[in-house]
Amino acid sequence: MEATLTNQKDYCSSVQFYLKQQHPHMLEAFHENMKKAEETILHQLIQAVIREQLVKVDWGIDSNTFHVLLGGEAFIEVPVSKVSALHKIEIQGEIVLIDSKGSKEPLVCPEQLLSVIGQQKGISQLDEDAPFITEIENSKVNYALALTAADERKRELKKETGSVEDTLAFVLEESKRDIQFSPLNFFEQWVIQGHSIHPCSRTRLGMDVEALTQFAPEWAGSPKVIPVAVDQDYCKITNMEKRSLTDIILNEYPEVEKQFHTILKQKGKDTDRYELIIVHPWQYEETIKENYKEEIKNEMVIPLESATIDTAALVSFRSLAPLYDKNKHHIKTALNVQMTSAIRTVSAASTFNGPKISNALRSIKENDPYLARTFGFAREESGIHFEPQHTVTPERRHFLQKNFASIIRENPESDLYEDEVVLPAAALIAESPFTDRILIEELVRNFAQRKEMKSLGEAAERFMEKYVDVLLPGILTLITKYGISMEVHMQNCLVVLKKGVPERVIVRDNGGIRIMEERLSRHNSMESLDPSTNLTTDDRQELLDIFYHAIIHNHLGELFVPLSRELEINEWKLWNVVRTGVEKVYETLKSENSFSTDQLEDEDVILQSPSRMKALVRMRLTDQFTENAYVDIPNPLRWVKEEEEK
Repeated sequence: MEATLTNQKDYCSSVQFYLKQQHPHMLEAFHENMKKAEETILHQLIQAVIREQLVKVDWGIDSNTFHVLLGGEAFIEVPVSKVSALHKIEIQGEIVLIDSKGSKEPLVCPEQLLSVIGQQKGISQLDEDAPFITEIENSKVNYALALTAADERKRELKKETGSVEDTLAFVLEESKRDIQFSPLNFFEQWVIQGHSIHPCSRTRLGMDVEALTQFAPEWAGSPKVIPVAVDQDYCKITNMEKRSLTDIILNEYPEVEKQFHTILKQKGKDTDRYELIIVHPWQYEETIKENYKEEIKNEMVIPLESATIDTAALVSFRSLAPLYDKNKHHIKTALNVQMTSAIRTVSAASTFNGPKISNALRSIKENDPYLARTFGFAREESGIHFEPQHTVTPERRHFLQKNFASIIRENPESDLYEDEVVLPAAALIAESPFTDRILIEELVRNFAQRKEMKSLGEAAERFMEKYVDVLLPGILTLITKYGISMEVHMQNCLVVLKKGVPERVIVRDNGGIRIMEERLSRHNSMESLDPSTNLTTDDRQELLDIFYHAIIHNHLGELFVPLSRELEINEWKLWNVVRTGVEKVYETLKSENSFSTDQLEDEDVILQSPSRMKALVRMRLTDQFTENAYVDIPNPLRWVKEEEEK
């Protein structure tokens, strides 16, 4: 597979060869988009170097440049047009390396920057074969591919639809015209850039270009997943209730049920002894056939290749939605592919813990009307993973478990009211394929028009008041009252809009959660969890670290920077909306008169402490994979009053 080659120039060559053979009209656009991809990832990387404090940084004399200090008299000069409240910089102009003799060399690609940074003390050596450089180069090529695919898809879409001025109105009208049309799938597949902070946002190591163009969401991927029957002795299943993943799949897909019974009976098997694991077609060909061939030969594992299920790839790539149905469940599958900095398999712990956590969250929601008013969860109803029966090393057992696993999740579109649309928050900062505006800007402009507001700044504040009012009560109630902190970043947060205004949010994916049992036990109980993923903590700071990184940095901060830029408004006014929202939530919680002093201190900590940000690149360069590394960034909720008055 080309993508596994250490030399990513070979991967780039394979991409160009593939386009020349399969999509020759896209080759020129790919070359142009490589320049944009290089610049975008270079900027993301220099952002990380500065914000994650990988090396020392000083302001230049004219206060319009950052100097990344390299020792001696050498430095990198970064021209800056604006610095956000969370110290995210907008780069305008050429990034230049200036050596100790004053000689200048423009840095035009991320590999050049890494070559320079790799020589600094405390950073792993970054030679040309270093894994991180391979990941960066892979991301660059794949992002250029994504941009090229987006250009092509836009042209085709505009041919079909003509002129469209309102993206939300289009998806509502389309869903009325075609009952099978899914607005959620539509928006998921128009998130082109991926992770807006991580420079490896489009890394897909292990997957070749042909598979990428077939399965990736930015290529409107529609994988035909394969149900695989597994003997009960060779799998472990965990359910929220009595219904298993097998029960749900057989109920929702009659053709799968028919093939399940027909094929197993032909082989003389008792269908009551077999469960289903849903497998991504890439995983089936590249991982399952080779690594589970003995079990397949012995018919402990029986692929139902004639009963595939049509799906749409969601923004995370491995999570999939039914292609022609807004009620059937979503499916999370395992992919032995590195995306950003992690292999996207499904751990045994997540198949076990997910349904148990969903049970606890359901109970909390049913008994807490304040939280339930605007906050919901996409329940993980059942999880299953392969369990080897022969003697293997712990490492091999872990590999076999996580590569052959799936989770079935409630479909967020199944519970919508008329005229409601649900979309991932990540889509809010993606460009509309119709208007070329980011969606959040389009929504604010439409909001201003409907409310007859002349000021876009005021409209943005009022819109974000609605947004914060549906987002923060649930998140902060979970943290302070129940001791549960969830990663509600832009990929995991689904926003329900009614008439273009936030109505409520739905959180998906129970991974990355932290639970403070001392708080939870006062109100609810949690079934015993697999502790291998360090879900439980007795440290409040761990709960708040997730809040800062997922909500402040990776959600609201990523909304506010482009929104304030595109509408030319004061970003600090938006942070004031957030601070007011936090204060309102705690005013409500305090009225319950049932909280300890420690719990009530959460508000002050959130409003006054530094906003800790996960140092994603630092962790990658220093091989800190299991222990999260954080850096302190000034908290905009603390400084907002002072800054707004400037």
